[in-house]
Amino acid sequence: MAYQVFARKWRPKSFSSLKGQEHVTRALINAITRNELHHAYLFTGTRGVGKTTIARILAKCLNCEQGVTAQPCGECSACRDIDAGRFVDLIEVDAASRTKVEDTRELLDNVQYAPTSGRYKIYLIDEVHMLSGHSFNALLKTLEEPPPHVKFILATTDPERIPVTVLSRCLRFVLRALSVTEIVIQLEEILTSENIPYEKRALHVIARAASGSMRDALSLLEQANAYCDGSIKTEPVEEILGISYQRFMGDLLQAMANNDVKQCLHLVEQMASIGADFTQVLATILQILHAIAIAQAVPQSEGIASFADINPELLAIKELLSPEIVQLFYQIALMGQKELSNAPSARIGFEMTLLRMLVFRPKETSVQPIPLSKIAPTPTSHSASPVEVKKENTDIQSKLTPTATVPSAPTAAVPSAPTAAVPSAPTAPTAVPSEGSLNWVEVVSKLPLSALALSLVKNCVVSTWDGKALSLTLDPLQKTCLNPQRQTQIQDALIQYFGYPIKLIIEVGDVQSGTPLMIAQAQEQLRTTQAKTAIEQDKTVQNILSTFDATVEKITAVDQ
Repeated sequence: MAYQVFARKWRPKSFSSLKGQEHVTRALINAITRNELHHAYLFTGTRGVGKTTIARILAKCLNCEQGVTAQPCGECSACRDIDAGRFVDLIEVDAASRTKVEDTRELLDNVQYAPTSGRYKIYLIDEVHMLSGHSFNALLKTLEEPPPHVKFILATTDPERIPVTVLSRCLRFVLRALSVTEIVIQLEEILTSENIPYEKRALHVIARAASGSMRDALSLLEQANAYCDGSIKTEPVEEILGISYQRFMGDLLQAMANNDVKQCLHLVEQMASIGADFTQVLATILQILHAIAIAQAVPQSEGIASFADINPELLAIKELLSPEIVQLFYQIALMGQKELSNAPSARIGFEMTLLRMLVFRPKETSVQPIPLSKIAPTPTSHSASPVEVKKENTDIQSKLTPTATVPSAPTAAVPSAPTAAVPSAPTAPTAVPSEGSLNWVEVVSKLPLSALALSLVKNCVVSTWDGKALSLTLDPLQKTCLNPQRQTQIQDALIQYFGYPIKLIIEVGDVQSGTPLMIAQAQEQLRTTQAKTAIEQDKTVQNILSTFDATVEKITAVDQ
């Protein structure tokens, strides 16, 4: 028997074996079962998704010798002839090569005659949008009221070019592009039946390259089978598809996470040596960053279908990048994709995009543990008494706001440092910090946090603090910012600040005053009020206001 390509050999022969178009097959099966057949069908969709296949299956359903059925036998002469493409009452027309009105009229001249051997005469017009305007006009009347023994099936990849007068006379079905998972499942079934060993990762590569077309996937599979000599493997498949750069993506993302410019440029050189298309490389980076961002936001999402084409090893990079950095990288890569065509070369544009990612990345500030002399001040001749310090803090609180409370300055120490470091002061035993000794405003100002994590701690107040465990109460308005990952980030920053392990607990509760954000706002309001009073009492300003009948519109305090 002559060799048949996979796309023809594994063409579905029944609705049950057709993958990915259940919304179409279900409607057709119900119509056939209830004997409510339309006289004209229009199948639209991208290439290789099953338009012609569904038309042939429908032809078998209507002409099977067992009767009109949604499950043709596949064994009778009519079914076999339709599968072989030699059924005389199935007239397949390529509209791309028969666009003239004369061709259409010649075709319609035979519509009135009864079928030769089948139950229905079926006209399958492929790429119907290629017909000329006169051809469509010649088709209209027959398409609207054909003889009872005639069915029209039209197929097109560009329905926008079909006149609305034709569209209104057809029952339209839109075939969707197949997902990567659906294509991979079909390829696995084919390779298992053909006894061809394969790597599943290679099938994912083929499915992505097919862009939703099953016919393209089968053609690529056959090409890979020939190139790999009987065993479908990932690296050879990437070579024939021109995406061998994929093997460098893990190292490139690792270098980006480590801010290693030299390694990034070295990997770009290696990708250039194998002829990588840097437009595709940048698109792949965007795809990976998108998957990482979703995996960070919703950890349970890693198992869903949208991640089927992402290597799990690449998703592991999410542990090395903060969500803010991932968003920054994505935005820069997206802008770089737009500018790539204007660069002197695609490689130069790609390298500049990488450099922007690394240069514009915020530097992580390193906060060293506070020295003992700063946390537990030693008594000197100039130091104020505890009563004086308490009185001064009380005065500041009364100036800020009646409800805001400013924690007092820290007076306790973390694990003791050698007393020899402060020779002029007498040695004092270290104490475990109590609840009132933690200046939360000062701590927050020195934590290496940014974005949402910083906003979160600014909206907290200290509930309890015993030197080893810190309990914070969060404003309910900010509870959506709280998640386990961000809480771990804040705890790591506190451990870095204090220099020893602590336990952090954050609970949502009623917060009336005392958060660093509220105190900062109160201070800003106080400065604005003082500035307004000073300006209004200034004699020069008063002279200007009286002379020119002017008013002061806005006064803003400026930090010194």
